[in-house]
Amino acid sequence: MLKPISHAILLSAILAFSQAPTAPTGKPLPPGPMQPKIKAACTQCHAPDRITEQHLSRDQWSDELTKMEGLGAVIPDTDRAAMLNYLVKNFGPPKGGKSTVKKATN
Repeated sequence: MLKPISHAILLSAILAFSQAPTAPTGKPLPPGPMQPKIKAACTQCHAPDRITEQHLSRDQWSDELTKMEGLGAVIPDTDRAAMLNYLVKNFGPPKGGKSTVKKATN
């Protein structure tokens, strides 16, 4: 027979594991006409902060889109320029600074 303290520990463990997972925290993608397409193409494989924490030049974002396409992201040719504009506008290099790339792990 289980002792009363064991019941409390067992109940605590059950409750801890039964809680719903929390949503990823971090900076959300800014609104704009391309936000849903960026979400569809990019956040299937990683959280939005993989995007929001980087501040890349136009060429670097273009290279990133190409790399992601090679990994399976669907980026229609008709949307590529607009997606690139969205990324550069919202996550380009800081004013007067260099681009920063945060190394992400997969």
